Amino acid sequence: MAKKKSARKRRTYRELFLAQLTEMAGGEQRLVGNKTLREGLGWDESRYNRTKGQLSDENQIIVGRGKGGSVGLAAAPGSKALRLFVSYSHADEADKIRLLQHLEPLKRLNLIDTWSDRKLKPGDDWEESISRKLEEADIILLLVSIDFITSKYCYDVELERALELHSEKKAVVVPIIIKNCLWQHTPFSKLQALPKDGKAVAAWSDRDEALTSIAEGIRALAEERLKD
Repeated sequence: MAKKKSARKRRTYRELFLAQLTEMAGGEQRLVGNKTLREGLGWDESRYNRTKGQLSDENQIIVGRGKGGSVGLAAAPGSKALRLFVSYSHADEADKIRLLQHLEPLKRLNLIDTWSDRKLKPGDDWEESISRKLEEADIILLLVSIDFITSKYCYDVELERALELHSEKKAVVVPIIIKNCLWQHTPFSKLQALPKDGKAVAAWSDRDEALTSIAEGIRALAEERLKD
């Protein structure tokens, strides 16, 4: 039987640009001349400038001045993103999925790495795995709704430990108000919530606008913590 050729994933221009820059910079945050990098890639100026512009807008590279210009990596290769844990009720699964989609650009910027219990694999000890990921988290999102508040596991187990980690300054807990409920009478009511002014996502006429507001808040928090 003839063997099927394995399909190789084609690398994007962005990936090729970053790989070549990393190689020429010796894996460091060292500036490389535009002409040198473009010739190394074998690209015309149009493709080079377009890809460079995209990476600059995403804060993945820094652009240097001087004759001919230069570029460098915005972060050292291998730098670790902040670990983000999502605590939520399965009744809010659809809201969680949509939120994670809005956080995807932050993952591409290597600001965060998200985790929720849907990443559990068959055979995993779910309670031990959730506990371990919670302990490792840098940022903990609470997707707040009446289902979250009435969930014994979310409220009595995950929330209790999350607030302890926040108090110990080992993680930052951020309530994300998904649906209207009496969250103002909870142990996390004193924490700064998202979206802006704690207005529930469900109450916005444009939910994507609400989720974009949340993503922007998480971006600012992640960038601040990565500077520390």
